[in-house]
Amino acid sequence: PVLYGSVAEWIIQDRKGLRKFTNFERLIQQDPTGMIFQYIYVGDVGELDQEAGETMLREYPEVVKAVFLHVVSDQIGDTPIIPAPKFINGRPLVFFRTYVGAAVDAVQLGFMGIDGLQSVIEAATTKLANVPETSDKRVDLQKDINRSDILFQGYGRRRREGTNRS
Repeated sequence: PVLYGSVAEWIIQDRKGLRKFTNFERLIQQDPTGMIFQYIYVGDVGELDQEAGETMLREYPEVVKAVFLHVVSDQIGDTPIIPAPKFINGRPLVFFRTYVGAAVDAVQLGFMGIDGLQSVIEAATTKLANVPETSDKRVDLQKDINRSDILFQGYGRRRREGTNRS
């Protein structure tokens, strides 16, 4: 299900984090024990997603396996600082710059297999195929692809060719 916010949140921004958390509470009422559903919350560092995700980890660690937050920036040429991961109630809160970076972290945490990482790399490189190699997006992507190569080596595998244009 998709749980939407309200027009009031456009005006009073402070409500967004609370609404995301209360929508999550409505969602878990379908399976309050976590026997059927487990969740990984994916958001970004804007619009109070971090506040909502941290509250989920504090209040419902039995059903929230992790929180992944995309570090976004509106500034061209701005390299945002990516906060270090942390744990709340023994559950990881991970920050990422690209979806390849998120996938690398997901593999390391046991939430995704190496084949899933390969698929994310392929999708990301295809999506950015026409973006100049010197752009911030491509530079960030290349850093995370380099991180993925270490994982592939650890699995005794090589990343499939054609998934890195640099």
